[in-house]
Amino acid sequence: MRLATLFSGVGAPEQAAKRVYGDSLELVFACEWDKFARQSFTANYSLSEEHFHRDINDLDGTQYKGKVDCIVGGSPCQDFSVAGLRAGIDGVRGQLIWEYYRIIKEVKPKYFIYENVKGMKSDKGGKTLADFLEVFEQLGYHCHHSVLNSKHYGVPQNRERIFIVGFLDETEHSMFKFAEKTELTKSIRDVLEESVEDKRYLSVRALKGYAKHKDRHEGRGNGFAFKPKEVDDVASCLTTRYGSRPTDTYIFDDTSSGKRVSEKIALPTYEDFVRGINTLTSDSQKVIRRLSPRECFRLQDFPDSFKFVVSDSQLYKQAGNSMTVAVVEMIFHQIVVAVGAAGSLTDGVKEN
Repeated sequence: MRLATLFSGVGAPEQAAKRVYGDSLELVFACEWDKFARQSFTANYSLSEEHFHRDINDLDGTQYKGKVDCIVGGSPCQDFSVAGLRAGIDGVRGQLIWEYYRIIKEVKPKYFIYENVKGMKSDKGGKTLADFLEVFEQLGYHCHHSVLNSKHYGVPQNRERIFIVGFLDETEHSMFKFAEKTELTKSIRDVLEESVEDKRYLSVRALKGYAKHKDRHEGRGNGFAFKPKEVDDVASCLTTRYGSRPTDTYIFDDTSSGKRVSEKIALPTYEDFVRGINTLTSDSQKVIRRLSPRECFRLQDFPDSFKFVVSDSQLYKQAGNSMTVAVVEMIFHQIVVAVGAAGSLTDGVKEN
């Protein structure tokens, strides 16, 4: 498999392809603008600077025509987010999906995989998705698309994303289908580290800050959602909004492993937050902490061998911006099955 990625991030498709294709995997090129994501990618994958492009607007795909089997990428999702301004295809970032199309047109890989938030499906009443699919059909691609949730493929994170899979070969397309949903047997508890640093735990000062934020927003009538997850639950969708939504990754730490944080830290409980009480319950078994960067990467199905070389704030952002490895792995596996089935069918026709 000769693989290339656009809007590459830290390399989730590369992780997925390694699992499916093993030593036969060849990384042809990648493209990523963010300097911190580039640092993480470079620390974990071997790719020459010549073929690690920075700006998709400047990337000439014709140099790779006939040299790539599959291109994977998902353009920035903010313009298709329900929580955003819904600028959609007219937004600056939304226009980058047409740069993705341009590269596909120039390289003409056998397959492509495109990922975005599920809001793309409803953008402009579905017209954005319909237009996007139509232009690929005009290039000769036959496409499948579906909204997939990470929790349906073995990962305890409630993350819905739309995936489009395109084939040049119509028979291979007809043989492809997304894998059936599986029953989730894991929870947040399965991704927790045995111990985390003291700084992950919510302090009294932070608790008071969230309480004031909550009261201020409730006074405006829009509320403030801060509800840590139970460790036996499924995680909320990881986001890139590290600064504006810092509470997305908080959990109740029931200290079931017997670990205790340093006595110097006063640990408020969630009940303290809800009731607005500043005194703390010292014997509480349910304290609040934030998931560590490693735990967030585990929620995206990255192995612990993935190297961290940037700050925590960048790692949280990178985890939230990434595709879930297990979902992309499933798609690669289904492509292999489809290609094999199409080959068997073609061989049978030739024999007859």
